[in-house]
Amino acid sequence: MVSSVSSSAVDGLVSGLDTASIISQLLQVDAAPQTQMKNSVSTAQAKVTALQSVNSKMSALQTAAQNLTKASTWVAATATSSADGVTATAGTTAAPGTVNVYVQNLATSRSVITPTVLSTDKDAAGTLGFPLDVVDTHGTLVGTIRHTTGTLSEVAAEINKASSKLGITAVALRVSDGTYRLQVTSTKSGKDSEFHLVPSTEANVDPADIAGLETGAAPGGLALTQMAPAQDATLYLTPGAVPSGGAVPPGSIPVTSSTNTFADLMQGVTVTATKVGGATVSVAANPSAVSDSVKALVDAANAALSTIASVTKAGTISASGTNSGSGPLNGNATLRALKTQILDVVTTRLGGGSVSSATYGIQSTRDGQLSFDADTFKAAYTADAATTQKMVAPTSIDSSSPTKGLVDGFIAVAQKATGISPVTNVASGKGSLELAIQGQNSTISDLSQRISDWDVRLAAKRTYYQKYYSNLEVALGKLQSQSSWLSGQLSSLSS
Repeated sequence: MVSSVSSSAVDGLVSGLDTASIISQLLQVDAAPQTQMKNSVSTAQAKVTALQSVNSKMSALQTAAQNLTKASTWVAATATSSADGVTATAGTTAAPGTVNVYVQNLATSRSVITPTVLSTDKDAAGTLGFPLDVVDTHGTLVGTIRHTTGTLSEVAAEINKASSKLGITAVALRVSDGTYRLQVTSTKSGKDSEFHLVPSTEANVDPADIAGLETGAAPGGLALTQMAPAQDATLYLTPGAVPSGGAVPPGSIPVTSSTNTFADLMQGVTVTATKVGGATVSVAANPSAVSDSVKALVDAANAALSTIASVTKAGTISASGTNSGSGPLNGNATLRALKTQILDVVTTRLGGGSVSSATYGIQSTRDGQLSFDADTFKAAYTADAATTQKMVAPTSIDSSSPTKGLVDGFIAVAQKATGISPVTNVASGKGSLELAIQGQNSTISDLSQRISDWDVRLAAKRTYYQKYYSNLEVALGKLQSQSSWLSGQLSSLSS
């Protein structure tokens, strides 16, 4: 009987060979080109990551440089007040100066309080004359409080639900054991937020009748007590400092506000009053704020330089000739040129190279970085702010008419690398780093397709090898059967 071997049974059932291992080793040999391509993909991906890191740092450098083209960066100022009752805050447009002020009164919200009612009176609203109309200072109807029964707390809740429309809030106050009053207050401060409560007619009322209808002097009046008036805050601009508790000097100019905040009392300066009294508000230039912005630019340039140095590191050559510790972009010409361009901005930019950037505290160092001396910069800025700004950051960033400032130079270098427009902040896709990234991604895409194609070829190879060794096992099985049959025949003849 001839034995048969299934074509799917690869292992050497007849030959005793480890055919599965043999096939695996053959496939490893066949896969060598694919393995090399996979290694090339890993290398390209490392290059993409490195290029993206440099691109990110160059984008940050461009942002830091563009920040210094803003006029607001160069008018940094600090506002101070001589009195605790007045605070001053300088905005980006604040200019140096001094002003004396005297706060005569603070802004208040109108507040009224009702007569007392018993806490057990479930018709408290009714006893106070509800429903009531809310009218403004001209007698124009704002809205109606229609709650006619219930406790004061329930009435207050109804009013507070409609506070956005009525412009008032309410709270029930316990004034003694078992007795309460309802306090109603405007949601805003200032004279224009004044409100009044009058018996409801659901119509406008004569302004001349309002006082009597509120105080009870007129028939049906409510007998309300005013706790605080609707009042604007008032301060005076005085020709000199006002002594504590002193009178407002002649010639002072009044300024009013519906709140206790006076926006732009001086250009770009907001003053807030918290109590009555005089103060001197001063605004001074703040070179430290400008210095911080320049330092941020230098820091961004150093971050880019450090990243370039890291990814282009040459590494160490061993005795066997292998390179260890090198960066993924070792020897990259684009990045070497970019590093030179960044340093050249500092060494050659000012005045066409005729002015040393060290005058403004910025220098290149022997280790390929930049240094910044804040004290030197602040001294130059304090001595001549206009020239310092002109040298460091001229306002024009139009590449068609380049100036000689450091900022313009950094923007030009960064834009060339990133492709990001300093006007639109949109990448063009044509920056040197962008193009390099695109090139590596194209290589990765091509290799990935070829690797996928190799998967198909290797699968076909595996099928071929399996079939080949299966057929070998079948052939050996047949030969073994024939050998056994012949041995049997020969044995029978000899007997």
